[in-house]
Amino acid sequence: MAGIVKAIDIAVPVEVAFDFVANPQNGLKFMPNFTKFQSVGPLDRGKGAKVEAAGTMFGVQYKTTLEIIEFEPNRKFVSRSTEGVKSTSTWQFKPNADGGTEVTFASDYTLPGSFLGRLMDKLVMEREIEKNTVQTLVNLKKVLEGRPNLQAVQ
Repeated sequence: MAGIVKAIDIAVPVEVAFDFVANPQNGLKFMPNFTKFQSVGPLDRGKGAKVEAAGTMFGVQYKTTLEIIEFEPNRKFVSRSTEGVKSTSTWQFKPNADGGTEVTFASDYTLPGSFLGRLMDKLVMEREIEKNTVQTLVNLKKVLEGRPNLQAVQ
């Protein structure tokens, strides 16, 4: 299993950042490579809520269903994929000294396939997933702070 952890400071209160990220209707506003991010089932958010997600990576389309397995308002939530690429993702929110929020995204994932597939994951996919994670956090900062020209550091 491979993993990635990235964090960013965003100049909005924890409640604002958490509410925005925990709302699946906002997913396409800040997550690159996704073409669908939609609630399914009776819950929109909170433990037990499910989201159907789809996107493209390296020109290959993928889809998955994510289920929220932990939900602590204004602190963190954790999702696990129930089909497609196996992953567990955690969003954490901590107030910082200036009244903003440190947002941390962590993901553990396993790609299907053989040893060769896992080797390719280590060599290629990890870099792409890291790049997408950084871009996700930069996009989130752009949206929440109203800074449309902000760019990810390459």
